[in-house]
Amino acid sequence: MDVLAVFDVVLLGVVVVTAAIAVMLRGRQATVAVFLIFGVLLAVLWARLGAPDIAVAEAVLGGGITGALLVDALSDRAQASVDGAPRHRWLVGGFGVAAAAVLTAGLLAVTTRLGSPTGTLPAAVDAELSRSGAEHPVTAVLLNFRSFDTLLEIAVVMVAAFAATAASDGKWARRLEAHADLGRVGALLVPVTLLLAGWFLVAGTTRPGGAFQSGAMVAAGLLIAYLTGARGTSTRGAAGEWLVALGTLSFVTLSVATALWGEGWLVLPEAGASTLILTLETVLALSIGVGLARIFLANRRAGSEAR
Repeated sequence: MDVLAVFDVVLLGVVVVTAAIAVMLRGRQATVAVFLIFGVLLAVLWARLGAPDIAVAEAVLGGGITGALLVDALSDRAQASVDGAPRHRWLVGGFGVAAAAVLTAGLLAVTTRLGSPTGTLPAAVDAELSRSGAEHPVTAVLLNFRSFDTLLEIAVVMVAAFAATAASDGKWARRLEAHADLGRVGALLVPVTLLLAGWFLVAGTTRPGGAFQSGAMVAAGLLIAYLTGARGTSTRGAAGEWLVALGTLSFVTLSVATALWGEGWLVLPEAGASTLILTLETVLALSIGVGLARIFLANRRAGSEAR
């Protein structure tokens, strides 16, 4: 067994142990800290599996955005006491173990019945890749061959953003009064995140990347800018709501246009497929970024805005 194989085995074991610790810890702050470590380890694991695009998404969404949500939630709540009601804790723990056992049995029952991979799908994608308008097979699948899936995913982000807005009091601050040092940190970090967003967007045509990764970086830039006191980054108001809906509306418009004047719903013309995909990805990245930032910011309570 070579060094990388040993590393993979150790990494897998550490991921499993970290997940177990995150579930079993009692303190919320410690649980969040372990969860953030788990997100980073999971991103490394995806990278070792040869899926760098998923690794980036896991690092940004699982470790970054979700971590920011959890840390923000902790900042407004006093540490809850873990004393008292021990019988309830055992009951909850027992229920968790039973649910995990049922889930494991179900997964084993499903996976043992799966047939062997035929290997025909990669060959089919490669055969049609030159006519898809994208040079990377993942981008071709997401925005050409199975673009309806992507349309539904964009719609999920939009619905989640509007649901978060509806659940909030709609009064989160348009701008935070941040310390000058935080403002300088934001001025350094925001251009970097926007540069990465642009790189992920363009890179998606030829390598792992694309609208979702770029949108996550746009969201990160917006959150950093807002939390460090920048103006116009709260995503509040009609402009923010239109930007959240822009991705889904653009996708639906493209669907109708290709159905009326093309060869069918979301069947892109070979001649202009590349331009359409890059344009659509740009719009989706902006819409996803504003939507994710809105989900984070909409539920900040007015009492926590001072910084």
